[in-house]
Amino acid sequence: MHEIEEDPLFLQVKSRDTVLVGEDEICKVLSFVGGARDPLAPTLFQVANVDTGEIKFVHGEEVREIVSTYKQEVQKRLESSTEGPLSALLPTVENYEKKICKKKLSGN
Repeated sequence: MHEIEEDPLFLQVKSRDTVLVGEDEICKVLSFVGGARDPLAPTLFQVANVDTGEIKFVHGEEVREIVSTYKQEVQKRLESSTEGPLSALLPTVENYEKKICKKKLSGN
């Protein structure tokens, strides 16, 4: 039987994805540097550690897992929007009256 080789994980990583680097370091991908043979294949990633804010370069082989893609994060924010529609934020007389009433109810 022929085994189909999957592409390495680091070839699937895109800018703004959240990845696991090493054993326990969660980082946000800021940018990547292509290789000499294929400039579009990322080999080095510039990442920011989400806990410490440290910015550094890591080799693609150090990426263990894609924790969350940028598309997933955007979709999650759109689905779990706690605010109402944009029209609730626009400056209208009705919205201004709602704002005034909230201030009066909250105690001045």
